Amino acid sequence: MRARIQKMFRTLPVVLAALLAASPALAAGQAFKSGPDGLRYRDLQVGQGPVAAPGMVATIQFIGWLDEQGARGKEIYNSRAEGRPVSFVIGTDGVMQAWNEGVIGMQPGGSRMLLVPPGLAYGNRAVDDVIPANASLMFRIELIRLDDSPDS
Repeated sequence: MRARIQKMFRTLPVVLAALLAASPALAAGQAFKSGPDGLRYRDLQVGQGPVAAPGMVATIQFIGWLDEQGARGKEIYNSRAEGRPVSFVIGTDGVMQAWNEGVIGMQPGGSRMLLVPPGLAYGNRAVDDVIPANASLMFRIELIRLDDSPDS
């Protein structure tokens, strides 16, 4: 039994290295990428299938938090906990600009962390007693499904 445990601990670093190589999003220290309008994002899980592009209908689940100087603050909404995924046409004004930019390039089954500056969220508007004016936000989004444009 002891020999099996020792062997398991000797192979653990090799297994972990293989897992990290297979899923770059799991690699420690992976930097956030920056969009042209200040959105920062990092893939947590890469999906499969078609790639999200403007005009397609994206269905996502998400969790949103206030951004407290780079740390997760108060949770503002959790669509999965509410049982309410959100669908929108990518590139329209139906959702905040950060989501439009943030889903582009994703594939179904993928998840991404978004760090959203106020200008791509609600700007100088407060939302009820939940989101203060000029708030930076964080979102973990999961792309559940992509459909063709409703105009196709």
